[in-house]
Amino acid sequence: MFGDEASFWLDGTLHRTWSRVGVQPRVDTFGMRKTAHVFGAISIERRPYFVYQFASVFNGRTFLDYLKELTRRCPRRKVFLIIDNGPCHQLDARGRQWLDEHRHRLELFRLPSYSPQLNGIEGVWKVTKKKTTHNRFYRTVDERDAAQEVGASSSCRSATIVSAPL
Repeated sequence: MFGDEASFWLDGTLHRTWSRVGVQPRVDTFGMRKTAHVFGAISIERRPYFVYQFASVFNGRTFLDYLKELTRRCPRRKVFLIIDNGPCHQLDARGRQWLDEHRHRLELFRLPSYSPQLNGIEGVWKVTKKKTTHNRFYRTVDERDAAQEVGASSSCRSATIVSAPL
């Protein structure tokens, strides 16, 4: 499985839009930086399996919580998780101990530095952001989070999006 994290702002972003000549395109905004932090992992199969979890922040503790959720959601097989070297993927002593104790269920493999093009989940995050944040306005955090869940689920159904960087 390929794993990574992504952030989504409550405020929408302008992206490839059109308007009448001389009229500035607009997307409503609250002007607040309410960010959703999401850990996710996706398998490379004909029907990709996507596991995600929202987090309050990205750090080693919330990453460990996500690893626990990932092993819980993949009960029938060992998970080989390919991740980048982001700071939030660094586990403290307690996290490394948990990982050692669960090596029969989960193993981490790190990509070379500065190589996001090798991570299969990047395409899913890109399409999800395009579908859920570009030129969109959400009145509440719950509205945005629901749209992300739907967007990510529909994005990962396509094996071509997942395997594009491979």
